[in-house]
Amino acid sequence: MAAVTKETLKKHHFWILVGLTPILVLIAVILIDSTVGAEIETKAKKIADDEKKLNGKDAPKSEKLLSLFGAQLDELGRKRTDLWKENWERQIGLSVKKVNGKDAYVQDPVRNLLRWPKSARLDRFNYGADYATNKTQLKFGATIPNDSGEYNEFTKQEVYLAEFSNPFLKDPEREVEKRTGMADRVYPTAFAGGWQAVLRHVTTPAGWGEQVPKPEQLWLALEDIWIQRAVLDAVKQVNDSVARFHLVPRYDANGVKLDDSKLERSFSSRIWNVTLKVAQRPGDGRFVITGTLRNVTDRLQLLGNGNMLVLNLWLSNAPGAQPIPFRIGGEFIPGGEVRPIASAEEHLLPAGISVEEIARIEQVFDTKTVPIRRIDHLALGKRDSRHAAFVLKEPEFALFKKEAEAEKAKADAASSSSGPGNTPMGGGGGPPPMGSFGSGGNSGSNSAAVEGQLEGGGAIASVIDGNRKRYIEATQQIRRMPVAITVVVDQAYMNDVMMAYANLPMRFQITQFHWQRFRGSLGGGSTGSSGFSGGSDDVAGPARGTEGSGIKFGGSGGGPPPGMIGPMGPGGPKGPSMPPGTGPGFPGSGPSFPGSGGSAPPAGTFSEAQLTAGLVELTIYGIVSVYEKYETPDPATTTP
Repeated sequence: MAAVTKETLKKHHFWILVGLTPILVLIAVILIDSTVGAEIETKAKKIADDEKKLNGKDAPKSEKLLSLFGAQLDELGRKRTDLWKENWERQIGLSVKKVNGKDAYVQDPVRNLLRWPKSARLDRFNYGADYATNKTQLKFGATIPNDSGEYNEFTKQEVYLAEFSNPFLKDPEREVEKRTGMADRVYPTAFAGGWQAVLRHVTTPAGWGEQVPKPEQLWLALEDIWIQRAVLDAVKQVNDSVARFHLVPRYDANGVKLDDSKLERSFSSRIWNVTLKVAQRPGDGRFVITGTLRNVTDRLQLLGNGNMLVLNLWLSNAPGAQPIPFRIGGEFIPGGEVRPIASAEEHLLPAGISVEEIARIEQVFDTKTVPIRRIDHLALGKRDSRHAAFVLKEPEFALFKKEAEAEKAKADAASSSSGPGNTPMGGGGGPPPMGSFGSGGNSGSNSAAVEGQLEGGGAIASVIDGNRKRYIEATQQIRRMPVAITVVVDQAYMNDVMMAYANLPMRFQITQFHWQRFRGSLGGGSTGSSGFSGGSDDVAGPARGTEGSGIKFGGSGGGPPPGMIGPMGPGGPKGPSMPPGTGPGFPGSGPSFPGSGGSAPPAGTFSEAQLTAGLVELTIYGIVSVYEKYETPDPATTTP
């Protein structure tokens, strides 16, 4: 073999390098894979870990911002608690007033919306200023003591039914001081078919059954009283506000303002302007009242039943002063017309009576002149179109839950004992729905569901047990129940009714309303043209006042009523078909006497149609908020 010399390497260096190249490339690849590749893998893993951390923080915030958010959550929690306390105290009529120069809680019994039925055995449960410390003032749903027969006391006619209408009221025209029930307080506003057909209540005593009622049944019956009383208070507010007169200046024939005189004053209401003068009659010195009466509206106004307008007249501003009735005779006064008050013997005041000043005037309405003529429906648990699909909830009573669990266990045991294939016909083999009873919570089986009764009187099974599912929302602070009411009202006061419900002390959120011209009769009960048209289809169903029945609020037939206004669900009308004040003969179009050309008819010729020409049926759907008894929240268990 020839020796490898320098010359040989120079001569063949190209081929030698070509042969070494693959070996060098292989070494380089091995080095890159073992060093650079490992570092790339480390970097990639770090990037992936950082991405995972950032994915949970799409909007990263600084520690200072997070601390501010925490403070805001604390403030919102305090505000919620403050509003709970404020609304609860307003519902029981509490307010802060100065007593001996110091702030103190003072309760107005009339403004206490959460009153218990009046009874010596039940009075101790009434909420007062010491509700936070007095253990007898129970939280809604708590076990009611029955050591002195409180349960049976609640169901007595003179206790329970007196909350609706005082059983001792004999002559509503005279015994005004005895009108203490919720139906009595809105007099002379009538109820279609009587209050028993409109207000939800347990017929007493038969409807309570033979057994002692359960505490949760008493709570639900009590809640029905609270809500219906609050809703009817709005009716009374409207009537009272229209009846109220306020002092106005007097002017002479040239329009010059006259000085105020205590014995000659002018007062105005929404309907009338009355100018009265009290002067001593020559001879015997007895006081006699004279004056004028003007219709301040653009519509003919009737004076009232018996062709008589009655005003309560206060002749003193002293506390406790009693009014005297001042009667003005006549059948009607056209819009804008002024008439002298015809003298009558009763305008001569009795001898010896003291007259300090004409202090105050208030109209006494009757069934012909009261702004809200009639209440056709008041249904608790009636949902509007917006909430038709909502499933109503039960109150979160520990008693309810315990009872429901016992019923379910009993139904499960009965189902398992019957064996497969032996399920009773129509029973389905399962437990009854929670909150539904059978033929009564007091007596009978609970195997079949009883449909809840929304209005009117009935047995405890349908009035109370069938309406355990009653709330749109129920929390530890508030219970929100859907409510609907239909009233026959003078069209001039529709806005007053809406405002009264919007400002109701027991929170009332108006969710839907509609109106139509009243075409029925005020002589008897409901004509059937008025009713609920809620969120579900109206089909033939159970008796009056049950969900899904043929009764329709505010509508006639199967379609929507004309003039429906407000937030509506699918299928609702797009707007009013005819606003008030338009169209011949429609309410609000002037003195609505057909064929009269706007002039008043001869005396004594009023027909039923003419008397009701200015009336409309107004239906209001809303959600009433009943606040739970306020308790100081426990920071350890309170969730922001």
